[in-house]
Amino acid sequence: MKERFLNLCSCTSLEIITAIGVTGYLFYLEEIVLAMISTIIFAKLIAFHFIMEYFDKRQKTNRIVKISKKGL
Repeated sequence: MKERFLNLCSCTSLEIITAIGVTGYLFYLEEIVLAMISTIIFAKLIAFHFIMEYFDKRQKTNRIVKISKKGL
């Protein structure tokens, strides 16, 4: 449960919430072009953060495996 609450405070989660709010508001104002532009920009930013998270987790597991192999 604690991890889920901490995940809500992560940078990626805040960006997703902000993207939904900004894009939704622009659609509400019928600014379709601006809404599409903000969707594209936020999508690239969010994808970048997910890729970085993936590589960070992968790097951590590689370190753990290397350390455990040295101990044998």
